[in-house]
Amino acid sequence: MKFRFLLVFGILMLFVNILSAQENVDVKPSNIFDALSATDSTTYATVTIHQDKRIEALLVNKKSLTVSGFRVQVFSSNIQRTAKNNAFGIEKQIQEVFPNQPVYVNYTSPFWKVRVGDFKTKTDAQVFRNQLIESLPALKSEIYIVPEQINIPAPK
Repeated sequence: MKFRFLLVFGILMLFVNILSAQENVDVKPSNIFDALSATDSTTYATVTIHQDKRIEALLVNKKSLTVSGFRVQVFSSNIQRTAKNNAFGIEKQIQEVFPNQPVYVNYTSPFWKVRVGDFKTKTDAQVFRNQLIESLPALKSEIYIVPEQINIPAPK
């Protein structure tokens, strides 16, 4: 009789532990703002963030930072031995001549590509293309405009 009581009590305690363990499962926050706003399990402290909701939208929803636009491609190569070094060399050249224009070096197997700028219209990209040709005539044969998702500045 005493053995049955201990067995039932042990099984009951096992179920209680299992159920309490399920309640303590940590749910990972989806972003930094959720993580900061969550109550700390040790100290029960909470962080309150007072900010414009657009800031969170910009940081959390990265899709809102890109739109369809144009970039100027200045280099593309799939020659394994030299393409990477050439791409970064051209990036450096362009940054020296046009320090205010973003330069993007991308590798999409097997091609290394260098693209410049974030232009909303093809006309703006064409104007910059002409400036590139004047400043770096050695790259003239490889410079052309490509449609791409571009980064836009954050709203003020």
